[in-house]
Amino acid sequence: MRLLKIFLFIQIVMIAPLMLTSAMANKVEECRILFHPIENTANSIKSRGGVWALIEKRAIYRKHATIGLHVDSKIASLIYTINYVCDSQEGMPINSVANQVVPMMKERGLEAFIEYYLNLSHPLAEVKVWAKYADYFEANRHRKLDFNQTKNTIEIARTFFERYTALNHKIKSTNDVEGVGKEGQAIIDEILQFHATDPILKQVNAENLEIPHASTLTQVADEM
Repeated sequence: MRLLKIFLFIQIVMIAPLMLTSAMANKVEECRILFHPIENTANSIKSRGGVWALIEKRAIYRKHATIGLHVDSKIASLIYTINYVCDSQEGMPINSVANQVVPMMKERGLEAFIEYYLNLSHPLAEVKVWAKYADYFEANRHRKLDFNQTKNTIEIARTFFERYTALNHKIKSTNDVEGVGKEGQAIIDEILQFHATDPILKQVNAENLEIPHASTLTQVADEM
């Protein structure tokens, strides 16, 4: 009996990490399964040039061309952000800046990190921003998103994609010029509000705002 207990304990210890990894992957995959059918409804419209292209084809709607462009842009930004939400359910995805600065900071430490980039003629203020971001990313990289909140975010987002599809249909099949302009502007304004108030979108947008502009840094990485 004692040997059986030892055997079972060893099996649990060996299997538990695999189960944890699988659970992490399942949240990412479940998020994608929830969102991709919604996303595809918009992609079919975008593949034809979006509502802007449809507006351009109908002279009576052309005064709303700018609104059409902005609606397409806001839908595209929502697609990008929610895909990021799915990919980051179990932690912040590594980006090109973090990929460069985090290993460098670990290898060299703060002083040598700064010295290294100063020797490459980067301004001190810029290097300090990179160092600060390395610390930020390392401190937050293993944060998790609440999956129940994520599902709620996707359900709210669904309404915008449904309205985008309806707007596309309205432009094609009606002459309601003022109605199209009003609904297009409402979609723009409400998606902006959604980004500003939804807890999941606020969190991931704040994370992405932390990423410093660092084209010269990523060029250094490409040359190494």
